[in-house]
Amino acid sequence: MTYLGIMFGGALGALLRHLLNQWIQAGGQSFPLGILVINVLGSFVLAFVTTLSLKGLLSESARLAIGTGFVGAFTTFSTFEWDTDRLIREGRYGFAVMYVLGNLVLGFLAVQLGRWVALRFW
Repeated sequence: MTYLGIMFGGALGALLRHLLNQWIQAGGQSFPLGILVINVLGSFVLAFVTTLSLKGLLSESARLAIGTGFVGAFTTFSTFEWDTDRLIREGRYGFAVMYVLGNLVLGFLAVQLGRWVALRFW
């Protein structure tokens, strides 16, 4: 049953990543804001779910389905790397730096927020 949860979570995560990225990027901007938002949201969700699991408030199967399945497919480090490379190849060094720092700093802050929310409310 755990494996089915991971597979189902992965399918949902991949679909949501695609739809959310399309929606955010609909204006045609070349800055990869969609993937940045997705990576930050994924950081929050993973921290939230893992914190609940560590406190015994979420089963291991649920943690794997959400954390490994959903979040693993929802966030996308390889796309982050490709988008960074594209910005550099286009000579948009400032945007490349902003994108890398945004993913790292905002992602880390989202982890802190996810853990904090989980600890405060459960």
